[in-house]
Amino acid sequence: MNIENLLNQVTIINKKNTEILDATGGRFNMFQICGVNHYENTHSAIISEFLNPIGTHGLKSNLLKCFIESLGDFFSIKNFNFESARIRTEHSTRHGRIDILIEDNQRNAIIIENKIYAKDQPEQLKRYDKYAQMYRNGYQIMYLTLFGDQASLQSGEGISYLSISYKDHIINWLEECVAISSRYPIVRETIVQYINHLKQLTQQDMNMKNKTEITEVLSKIENLRAAKVISQNYSATFDYLSEKYFNPKMEELARQQGLEYHFENSGESFINFYFTKLSWQGKYWIGFTFENNRCFYGICNNPNVYRIPDETIKIIHQELETLNVSSYKESNWWPFYSYYTNLTLDMWENDIIKDNYFFDDCKEKITQLLIVLEKIGL
Repeated sequence: MNIENLLNQVTIINKKNTEILDATGGRFNMFQICGVNHYENTHSAIISEFLNPIGTHGLKSNLLKCFIESLGDFFSIKNFNFESARIRTEHSTRHGRIDILIEDNQRNAIIIENKIYAKDQPEQLKRYDKYAQMYRNGYQIMYLTLFGDQASLQSGEGISYLSISYKDHIINWLEECVAISSRYPIVRETIVQYINHLKQLTQQDMNMKNKTEITEVLSKIENLRAAKVISQNYSATFDYLSEKYFNPKMEELARQQGLEYHFENSGESFINFYFTKLSWQGKYWIGFTFENNRCFYGICNNPNVYRIPDETIKIIHQELETLNVSSYKESNWWPFYSYYTNLTLDMWENDIIKDNYFFDDCKEKITQLLIVLEKIGL
């Protein structure tokens, strides 16, 4: 079993794929640049616009018809009227807010629940099913996720719904839409970019020929054993990289600020760590963490032990706004928190190993929080 030889072979194939992407501009993607990745509402808005017969694409009901036809026998509504269909996004009802609602003039409805990384809300699909019963001629609930996951039992048990995925259903539909929009170049290229973006999200952005080459390399039994060993140690590699390239800088920053640095763990998308201070007496701390497939940082307290008073939280928010920190949320555990971009392999290489960009960005966030905490006397 020669792990180094296997890595060299795969590296050569991956390098060829990268060269193809660079030569064709395949890595340029405005959706990724604008940070669309995990924002479900944004994905819902994009898909809804393509589906909308009166959308700005000018293709009338052709894209909606293509979507329904792409589902084949899995689409259960008879005689759905494409031309009369109307689309609503984030549609509020007493049973909850529906991501995408498509209605025709025959009292038929398609309800799409869009899940990128978020968890199901309590009895979510059950509530949508109650709402949908007003559509007496027919309705269908679709549960859209990156890879076609099923809804949780508490959300969808006993409910008839269709699981669809970005990986297969949406990408396949959009690829058909490319042909439909061939005479509409702006629309066509936008669809192509969105397809590329979804392929990146679903880990399909490698050339098929290169995928086949890698499969052939791995198909040798000795290489399969080596690949298994690599897979078993993949996650631990990020802890090693953190310890080597990131933690020493954070430990020095903590020393300069009179803090104590605590590294927890790391992975391809994140580094989890937090800071404590003797004067904070364990009541609160500054944390960077990863939950529900999203990175965020902020001020954390354990509400079962101590909770920062509401009036103090309000002042924290006001003071951070003066430092141009305006996009934030709060919860019982996190009186202030804000999302930041998940790490990628490219970021590990360019922003952590080769440069200090990620450290500098974290340092700026930490400094802003320390300024506010000191100013208000915490």
